Amino acid sequence: MLFHRLLPLALLLTTAPLLAQHGDKPGEAQQAVPGHIKTPPAPVLVAEEALKTLKVAPGFRVEIAAADPLVGDPVAMTFGPDGRIWVVEMRGFMRNADGKGEMEKVGTISVLEDTDGDGRYNKRTVFLDKLVLPRAVALVGDGVLVAEPPHLWFCRDTNGDGVADEKTEVFSDYGGTSNPEHTANGLMWGLDNWIYNANHTQRFRYLGNGKFASESTLARGQWGLSQDDTGRIFHNSNSDPLRADLVPTAYLRRNPFLTNAAGGNVQLAPADLPIWPGRVTPGVNRGYKSLNAEGKITAVTAACGPLVYRSGLFPAEFYNNAFFVEPAGNLVKRMILTEADGTITARNAYEGSEFITSTDERFRPVNTANGPDGALYIVDMYRGIIQHRIYMTTFLRKQVEERGLADGIGMGRIYRIMPETAVRSKVKFNLATESSAQLVTHLRAANSWWRDTAQRLLVERRDPAAAPLLREMVRSGPPLARLHALWTLDGSGQLDRDTILAGLGSTDARVVAAAIRLSEPLLAKGDDDLYRRVADVDAFAPNVTLQLALSLGEAKSPEALAALVGIAERAGRQPYIADAIVSGLAGREFDFITRVLADPKGDGAAPVLKLAAGAVFKSGDTAHITGLLAGLDPKTGFPDWGRAAVLDGLERFLPKTPEGKLVAGNLPVEPRALLLLSVQGNTPEGKQAARLAGFLKWPGKPGLEKESADIAARLTPEQKVLFDKGRITFATICAACHQAGGEGMAGLAPQLLYSKYVLGNERQLARIVLNGKEKEGLAMPPLRALDDETIAGALTYVRQSWGHNAPPVSPATIAEVRKAVGDREAPWSEEELQTVP
Repeated sequence: MLFHRLLPLALLLTTAPLLAQHGDKPGEAQQAVPGHIKTPPAPVLVAEEALKTLKVAPGFRVEIAAADPLVGDPVAMTFGPDGRIWVVEMRGFMRNADGKGEMEKVGTISVLEDTDGDGRYNKRTVFLDKLVLPRAVALVGDGVLVAEPPHLWFCRDTNGDGVADEKTEVFSDYGGTSNPEHTANGLMWGLDNWIYNANHTQRFRYLGNGKFASESTLARGQWGLSQDDTGRIFHNSNSDPLRADLVPTAYLRRNPFLTNAAGGNVQLAPADLPIWPGRVTPGVNRGYKSLNAEGKITAVTAACGPLVYRSGLFPAEFYNNAFFVEPAGNLVKRMILTEADGTITARNAYEGSEFITSTDERFRPVNTANGPDGALYIVDMYRGIIQHRIYMTTFLRKQVEERGLADGIGMGRIYRIMPETAVRSKVKFNLATESSAQLVTHLRAANSWWRDTAQRLLVERRDPAAAPLLREMVRSGPPLARLHALWTLDGSGQLDRDTILAGLGSTDARVVAAAIRLSEPLLAKGDDDLYRRVADVDAFAPNVTLQLALSLGEAKSPEALAALVGIAERAGRQPYIADAIVSGLAGREFDFITRVLADPKGDGAAPVLKLAAGAVFKSGDTAHITGLLAGLDPKTGFPDWGRAAVLDGLERFLPKTPEGKLVAGNLPVEPRALLLLSVQGNTPEGKQAARLAGFLKWPGKPGLEKESADIAARLTPEQKVLFDKGRITFATICAACHQAGGEGMAGLAPQLLYSKYVLGNERQLARIVLNGKEKEGLAMPPLRALDDETIAGALTYVRQSWGHNAPPVSPATIAEVRKAVGDREAPWSEEELQTVP
C-alpha cells in the first residue's frame, strides 16, 4: 500500500499507539481547528476567477500567462532562448489524500508558446512524457536536462518536431524516489558555468556533445535556487526562508583541517520570519496550534522557490530584492537585501502585508522565474493538497476530506507580475539563431535573463569569432557586461592573460573580484608577474579583499603567504576573511602564524590566527603543534594577543557535543607551556588554560589509562573491513552535508560528533538512515536504497571515528530493522525514536 499505516512498527512496539497518519505525533490525531475560527469555503476556481482573489503590492498588476487545461500541476519552469516556456508537470503528485497512483508515469515536460503575441500562451507541445514525478528542467547545448529522480536525462529532439526522440541517462544517482519533498532539483546554470542543484551534493559541467562532468559540492536548500549578479547562490528550506553562499563553497573545502568554515550556507533571514496570509489557513499540518486568533499561520512553514530579481522592468528599488513563495500561506514574499561590511542581511519589504496574497486556498505558488520581458513569473500548482502523504497529519487529512480539497486535481497556472504602467513587448526573438556577435551585445542588457542566456549559448558554442568581441567588452563594456564577458571567455576556454589584466584594472569591484578569481590557474602555475599584479590590486571594497584572501591561497609562494599576512592584519576582522585565508593554507598554517606573530602590531589578525591555530592542532603535525604550544609560555612565548588567539584556536580544536560542551581531544605531545600558563594565578588566560588542559589527552598524561589509537585493536578483521568500506561511503555520500569530521552544518545537517543518536541505540540510528529524520522543516533523506552492508559500514565508521568508541553495527542488525519498519516511507520524529527499545 502506498498509504502506509506503520503496522510493522506497531507489532514491534506493542506499547506504542497506532498512528493514524504518517505525519502524526503521538497523541495529536484527534486535534481540531479551534471552534471560534470560521473557515471560508475553498471552491475550485477557473483561472480568471482565481486571478480576482490575488492582491498584489501597489504599483503592480498580475496577468495570466498560462492556465489549465494548457498546463497541469506545474512545479518548475524555464524560458527557452525563443521565449517559449518549458514547464515541468508533476501530474502524479498527491491526486488524492492517500497519494495513490503516485508512481504512475504521468509526468510531462511541456513547451508553451504564445502564437498571437497577446501575452497569453495558447499552444502546448509535450516534449517528453511518461515520467514519474519529474522535478526540474534545463536547456543545455542541443538538448534538455530533465530531472526524474533517481535519473537525470539528457533528451534531444533530432527531427525538429518538438518532441524528444532521444533520451540518454546522464546520472543515475540524482536524488531518490521515496520522499518528493526532499530530493534533488534545481539545474541552475551559474555565472561560473557550473550547473547547480538544490538538495543534492553534486554540481555539473557541460562538456559538449551531450557529455557532462560532475563534482562534489555542498548540499544547499530544498526546492529551487537563484543567483545574484556576482553568482552568489541563494536557497532556502521550508522553515528556513533565505540563505546564501557568500563564499564559493569549493574554497571552503580546500583545507581538510578547517572545520565549520563560515561563508557558505549563510542564514540571511530568521527561521521564524513572520508572514501575513490574506485568508484563514487551517489547511496546514498542525494548524490547531500554529494559527493565530484570526486563524492564520504567522511564520514561514513552506518557503521555497527563491529568486533574486535582476531585471530593469520593476522600479529601481526592486533590483536585487529576493522573492520566495509560500504555498501553505498562499502568498509570495519580497525581501530587501542589504549588503554592507562584507555580508548580506534580509528584511521584510512590508510589515503586515506581502507582495502577493490570495483569498483562494488553492493558490499554491511553488516556484519563480525571471522572464525575458523583465517580469516576475510565478508557478502556481493550483490545488487543495500540497502536503505529501508521508508528512500529512490526521488533522490535515480531516481538512482535506471535510472541505473537498482533493477536488480540482490536474490544474495549474503561471502568472506574470508587471508594473501597472508597463507595456508588454510583442517583438519575437530567438537567441539560439542569432550570431555570436549578436549574443555578445546581449551581455549589455539590463535584464539578467538576456545576459545569462547569451552567456550560456556562447559558452556552448565556443565560437573563436566571439573571443575578440568578448575581450573588447571586458575592456570597454559596462560593469555587468564585463563580468559576463570574463566568465563567458573562461567557460568557452578562451580567456587569456591580457584580458585578466584588463579586468584587474576595472573600477568596478565585481569585475575586479572576478578577474582575481579567474587568475587562479595562472597563479597556481607560478606566474610571478601576474601574481604581483594581483597582489597589488587596490582592495577598495570588501568583496575585492575577500577574493584576494581566497585567490592568493592558490599561489603557494612565500610572497603570497606574506600577502595573506598583510590581508589578515588589515582585514582579519571582516566577515569571512579568516575562513578565506585559512582555507588556502593547508599545511602552511604554522608558517603563517609565525609570520603574523613576528609583527607586534598584528593583533587585527587575531581571528585568522585563531582559525589557523585550530587547523594546526587538528592536523596532528607533531613539530608544528610543539612549536605552537611552546608559544603559550607566559614569559618566552607569543605576545599577549597571540597567546590568547592560540588558546582560542586550541578551544576550537577540541571536539564539542551538539549542545556545545567540550569533549576530550588528543595531542601528540605534552603541552608543558599550557600547563605552566594554567597555574598563572586568577587570570582569564590561566583559567582558560586550566579548563582546556582538563579536556586534553597526551602520551604519558598522569592518571590516564593507556588508550589504543589503532582501530584494528578494537575491531575484528570483519569489522575492520566494514569500517573501511564505511569510510568510503561516508566520504562519498554523507560528508558533503555532515562534514568530513562529523561537525555538521547549520540549517543543513546536524552534527554527528558525539551525537546521542550516533553513540546511542543502534536501532534508532538504523531507522534514521533507512527512513530519514525530520526536524523543524528539515529532513534527512532516506538511504534505504543502500544495501545492509553499506549502511552497516557507514554507521560503524561514524561510531568508531573522531574519538567515538561505540559498538560497531552489523549488516544483520540493519536487515532486522529494515524488516521491522517494513514499507514505511515517512521520516522518523523525535518522539517516535524515543520509543525504540
